Amino acid sequence: MKPTIGLGILSWKAHETLRKTLTSYKKEKLTSLFDENIIYFSDISNADKKIAKEFGFKAVGGKNKGIAVGTENLAKAFKTDYILIVQNDNNLVEKLDFSKKHLREAIEILNTKQADLVRMRHRWRVGEGFADVIKYLKFYPAHQKDSDFIPAEHGVNPKAYKDTFRKKIRRLTRPFKTHEVKGRSLFIEKNPHKIFPDVIQKKENFFIVDSSVIHFSDQCFLTSKDFFLNVLMKYVNENPTSSRRNKRTNNNFTAPETSLNGSWWRNQHFKIAQGRGLFTHNRFDGSFRANHHTVKK
Repeated sequence: MKPTIGLGILSWKAHETLRKTLTSYKKEKLTSLFDENIIYFSDISNADKKIAKEFGFKAVGGKNKGIAVGTENLAKAFKTDYILIVQNDNNLVEKLDFSKKHLREAIEILNTKQADLVRMRHRWRVGEGFADVIKYLKFYPAHQKDSDFIPAEHGVNPKAYKDTFRKKIRRLTRPFKTHEVKGRSLFIEKNPHKIFPDVIQKKENFFIVDSSVIHFSDQCFLTSKDFFLNVLMKYVNENPTSSRRNKRTNNNFTAPETSLNGSWWRNQHFKIAQGRGLFTHNRFDGSFRANHHTVKK
């Protein structure tokens, strides 16, 4: 039987951003690739419901209790085998034909147990708030930049591509961090699997990465509903303050990535897949980020 898949969006306010995101989906008829299309609205309003209906999504929601609760409730709203979870500022940057092929290949990877989760944020058109390449280049030189790498997406100085004495010292004195950043090579290197074969393998159009070297991201991930709810969210709910990063949580709400990105995640050695990806990250109204550069003064 063909597995079913749902597209879910987590949203809170930011209607201008949500409309632009949904418009990018509508332009490429993205929702036609899914069996269910649902938006979970935190602090759901009549305006939210109207936008969802306009773009052909089912609207569900409740009181804002943070990303973890919202994402969990969104996942629970689906009847599908697999769920692709994005946020209201993850607009589509690929055409329908590629999206269909990429999604089919990603589901096959999950269905055949080659990976536990597929990251669907675009490998090159990463959008705002992405620091993986900068962190990678603090420890390693760029061995062979992929031709699709876009320096402007990262604000990287070309001098950072070179190996330096300081990088060599970091690799020598900080072995844990040196290992942990290996997965970030995916977002600049042409052949990261040849540089770090111990933790990265190539499977046709995807890389399979050990979770000890690539973090969990709340944005743009595809996995089975069962894995997300009964493995990842089970851990989050049982360990809401497990990670040192939880001290950064806003409004005393937890988020999956602040709980998951610690020793437990690394030690599970989950298989995380990353291909070209489909979505970027761009915000057009400020909502909860009053200091964001797009907020209208």
